[in-house]
Amino acid sequence: MTRRGEHRGRRARRPDIFGPTRPNVGSTARDHLANERTYLAWHRTGISVAALGVAVAKFAPDRGGHAVAAGLILMGAGLLVSAYGTLRYRAVDRQLESGQFAPATFAAIATTTIVTLLALVAVAVLL
Repeated sequence: MTRRGEHRGRRARRPDIFGPTRPNVGSTARDHLANERTYLAWHRTGISVAALGVAVAKFAPDRGGHAVAAGLILMGAGLLVSAYGTLRYRAVDRQLESGQFAPATFAAIATTTIVTLLALVAVAVLL
């Protein structure tokens, strides 16, 4: 008879398949999970903007090269958002591990400003 959690003839799955475990003292788990949720939100936004670019390039009626250019601009903006989200996620993870935190004031504002300007350029190209 096997004990609960043991599998006969199979190796038990390692508990750290997603990386090393960390002690959950204070708000460690909550902070890391919040960082992960924020990263996924940045990534989801980037994918949405890129998908909008694909839709504009593919389905804008009677726009030809202008629709493709606007779509490419939006796809680039989406990739920029995803790239920033990835860089920010990694930076915050390192900061949380070291016990420090620096809010992203300039980088977040710069990224959102650039993406907004790129979206406005894409709209202008379509007009």
